[in-house]
Amino acid sequence: MAVALLMATACEPERDQKDSWSKSIADNMVTVNTVSGVEYTDNATVVVEIKDITKPYVNLTIEGVKFVPMMPDVNFTLSDVPFTIYASDDTNDPLYGSWTFNESSIVPSVGGVSREEYTMHNFKGNISDYGVVLEFDVNFGGVIYHAVFGKNQALQSWDADFKANATVVINPGESASTSTDELTVSFVQENLSKQIVDITFKDFRFVPQMPEVTITLKAVPFSYSEDGSQRLFNVATITPYVGEEEYKQFVLTSFTGSVSKSELILDCDIASMNAHASISGTSK
Repeated sequence: MAVALLMATACEPERDQKDSWSKSIADNMVTVNTVSGVEYTDNATVVVEIKDITKPYVNLTIEGVKFVPMMPDVNFTLSDVPFTIYASDDTNDPLYGSWTFNESSIVPSVGGVSREEYTMHNFKGNISDYGVVLEFDVNFGGVIYHAVFGKNQALQSWDADFKANATVVINPGESASTSTDELTVSFVQENLSKQIVDITFKDFRFVPQMPEVTITLKAVPFSYSEDGSQRLFNVATITPYVGEEEYKQFVLTSFTGSVSKSELILDCDIASMNAHASISGTSK
């Protein structure tokens, strides 16, 4: 892998032969007319080339660039683009070891000729073992187009569904009443580089006489377990949503628990009902 090769070579300063590395990646390029908001999607290919893997520079050729349907395919070549290694002490971070770009402007060449009219502004992105993501702005025909190439799996979402049981204890103590009900718990983490997740409880009831509802906890922060196999929750207060409306009468407190690939354990208090809920389940 590219990152592994870079690190390995960097540890061998006495090596005479310089290593190189290249890879061709095909994906979609989405361009947006920033004036009209019109979006256009087309196939493109990025060829990544490292001529000397001991140096932090990469050559990129973006093949099949089109900002509008009637535009002929153009191949942009970017030479000696500097990159940095994504700074992180967390080896479980999905972007750990990525090569990242952040250039205010780059002039590409087309057919070996430098083309300033295609100057790429706000050039950002990353190359990792998952793939390539690039984004930039170009003034084409007097209009600024914003282009995004690639779908780096490290930036993709994670989701999981669990078949679970919820046990709700109302008035914990001598006068406690307990009910248990089945439900589905779903998790969606929209960006794996951000440690927040939406949690949806489908067909959930706090008490038997209550109609089933679907509630969502939005942007719940979590931490990873030491081995990276679990997402851990410890949140003082969360307001659930029903659809897009806050469900303020059922604020959850002391929300704790964990979720792994196969198991779910959650606990929380429901202050307005003087109740405690315990939810456990296994992946569907």
